[in-house]
Amino acid sequence: MKKVWKRLGIVAAMLALTGMLAGCGGKDNVGVVDMSRVQKEAPLVQQYKQKTEDKQKSIEKELQDAQQSMSAEDFQKKQQQAQQELNIFGASMQRQFMSDIQSKLGDIAKDKNVGIIVVKEAVPSGGIDVTDDLIAKLQ
Repeated sequence: MKKVWKRLGIVAAMLALTGMLAGCGGKDNVGVVDMSRVQKEAPLVQQYKQKTEDKQKSIEKELQDAQQSMSAEDFQKKQQQAQQELNIFGASMQRQFMSDIQSKLGDIAKDKNVGIIVVKEAVPSGGIDVTDDLIAKLQ
């Protein structure tokens, strides 16, 4: 599941880079968000993590129960299916999370009158920090 959160970071960085390139040359204000802080502090992020952990525990328990009654070959197939299910679930949670963040950042951009919001690491200096606003909206 750590892989899912790493992918999330990569996706956020790619979105920031795309947004930064799209905004080059404009006179719009730039908003910045510290995604590592959002991932640590936002209650919604914790809810997504908890759902993912619960799903993983559920599948692990299911596998433990199945191992006792299945042949080695069938159990191996069951493990592969469980891993695929976890991957699909993780991707779904990631899409929902990114959708929530994009929606909230759009609202914040309108409220703060900024043309673009990117991850803090993508802006060498300056920018309007909207991290607290995003954390507040991700309740």
